[in-house]
Amino acid sequence: MERAARQYPYALALVFVIMAEAIRTVAAPWLGPNVPFLLFYPAIMLAAWYGGFGPGLLATSASAAVTVSEFVFEPHLLQDTQNTIPLAIFIAAGIIVSRLNENLHRAIIARSAGAFAAHHLAAIVESSDDAIIGKDLHAVITSWNQAAERLFGYTAAEAIGRSITFIIPADRLDEESNIMERIRRGDRVDPLETIRLRKNGSTVATSITISPIRDETGAIVGASTIARDITERAVAERTLEELLDRERQARGQAVVASDRLAFLSDVSLLLTTTLDYGETLDRAVHLALPRLGDYCNVIVEDHHGTVRHVAWGHVVREKEPLVRDLALRALESTGPSAVPTFAQRIMKAGTTLVVSQEKLRETASGLANQIDPALVKLGEQLRAYAYIGTPLIVRGRVVGVMSFGTTEQESRREYTDSDVALVEEFARRVSTAVENARLFRQTEELNRLKDEFLATLSHELRTPLSAILGWSRMLSTGHLDALRMKQASEAIVRNAQAQAKIVDDILDVARGMAGNLRLDMQAVDLVTVAQHGIEAIAPAASAKKIDIDMRAANPIRVVGDAVRLQQIVWNLLSNAVKFTPSGGRVTVDVGRRSGEAVLEVSDTGSGIPQAFLPFVFDKFRQADASLTRQHGGLGLGLAIARHLVELHGGTIEAQSGGEGCGATFIVRVPAHERQETHETHHDLESIS
Repeated sequence: MERAARQYPYALALVFVIMAEAIRTVAAPWLGPNVPFLLFYPAIMLAAWYGGFGPGLLATSASAAVTVSEFVFEPHLLQDTQNTIPLAIFIAAGIIVSRLNENLHRAIIARSAGAFAAHHLAAIVESSDDAIIGKDLHAVITSWNQAAERLFGYTAAEAIGRSITFIIPADRLDEESNIMERIRRGDRVDPLETIRLRKNGSTVATSITISPIRDETGAIVGASTIARDITERAVAERTLEELLDRERQARGQAVVASDRLAFLSDVSLLLTTTLDYGETLDRAVHLALPRLGDYCNVIVEDHHGTVRHVAWGHVVREKEPLVRDLALRALESTGPSAVPTFAQRIMKAGTTLVVSQEKLRETASGLANQIDPALVKLGEQLRAYAYIGTPLIVRGRVVGVMSFGTTEQESRREYTDSDVALVEEFARRVSTAVENARLFRQTEELNRLKDEFLATLSHELRTPLSAILGWSRMLSTGHLDALRMKQASEAIVRNAQAQAKIVDDILDVARGMAGNLRLDMQAVDLVTVAQHGIEAIAPAASAKKIDIDMRAANPIRVVGDAVRLQQIVWNLLSNAVKFTPSGGRVTVDVGRRSGEAVLEVSDTGSGIPQAFLPFVFDKFRQADASLTRQHGGLGLGLAIARHLVELHGGTIEAQSGGEGCGATFIVRVPAHERQETHETHHDLESIS
């Protein structure tokens, strides 16, 4: 089939020659012999037009052959040289005509194809979903398709002839300058994601591709810009990026949470391995470093309100004495150079405090001229960078502060919200462990005190009982004279009274603990009560040659139970006489201050050790609890006195300069001016 297709133009060329010969034969009578080649030219032209140069050349050859054959039949025509020359000219002309017709036909076809291609290309441009914009080398728009109208809102009439910068935001004009510079160099600008302006003033995310436009000579005359709206894609990409970011954050948080749980698990395990108070805190501090900071301090307020520095640590063990010294100096500073510490603020507010490096520096610089230079020097050595402190809370009460800090030499970092949460949880667990350790220690202490009390009680009960039994047996023999019998009777009475006093004290404590201690409240004169107490203790004081000095102004009236108030005075005086050596002095001062009746009992006795002073009013407590102690007693007198004072709405305080410096007990109860009597009974709370 291909061969037939190739042979078809040649066959057609022969047909054209035959047709031309037929017409020439028919028209010979009119044409004559002078124009033998005239009608063959159209055949050659048609053959070259439809078939090209080859068929045209075939038509020329065939036409010449037909003409020569006629000359052969008429030899007299061929002998004339004038006929030979036209034949040669005909053949040459046929060749030229064939070539020209072929070129002309191809040019027409090419032009038609070009016009069609241009029209087709224009149709493609107009129907494209992408904005296609043509511009010259000065960025002036030369073409603007319908997609550009839809994308930017401008019609072709509004856009063509204007600089393309009217759709470029002011902050992106440099983009166009760079693009045109690359176009002039002949470079193609690959897809560039940028922002363009719409007619309504809104922006649109676009992806643009710019290519140079060349003329027939290859010179660059402009640029073609293809712009595509990528808003949805940008939104999708942004959404995807957000999702990926959230996933990364979630994974990071999961890792952090897992690490945090592992850390807290280790904390709980470690804190439950010991019930020793100091060891628990020390372990907690060093477990938290360096995760929670470079150094740590723990201060705790005991049940007497004294704030103590109980635990500390540093990632560099050699610097722990520095941390200790700095904390102690800050806590112990008083007077004008007292340091307002962060721990005080936390104890007062009961909330976590975070101090940044900048705030810490401002605070330090503001206090530099107000505090002890030695303290400033210690702070410069530590070089704290950031701080976080959180309260230690037990049963809703702030009992201390655990603080951490970073330093400039070590981690040099700020504290984040996640750090705050971890520190608070760590402090909560430490608070629980500390409370458990304190309760365990208190339980052990109570057990020890119970054992000591039982031993003391047995000893105190056995001593008068032994005397009573001894004298009773001697009386039962009937061999004592009158003097010895009197001495025995007095000894029995004295020891029985001592034993009764012990039993009464125990019963008072038991009633107080059960809430059954009752008071008969009425207006009484505290001065008279004090005098009766002095009279009751006078024999014992006289036996030890102790002077009791009574100082009182006008009668001081209070509302209270006269018997119980006298018991308070007697207990205080008995305690003073017990611990005052022979020849000493006890002073009783009764007065009124700031609307309160004040009773002071001072002695020149052995005093109270500073370590025991906070516990002097505790039940069953004695500075010397051994059975070989110099002074007897159950250690209940002062505890009963405190409880009775509190039942009267007052307070009691003990003061002493230490061993050998004597002691002073101060009782304060509300003063009362009215004289009427109140016969009121109260069920009162137990001794706490």
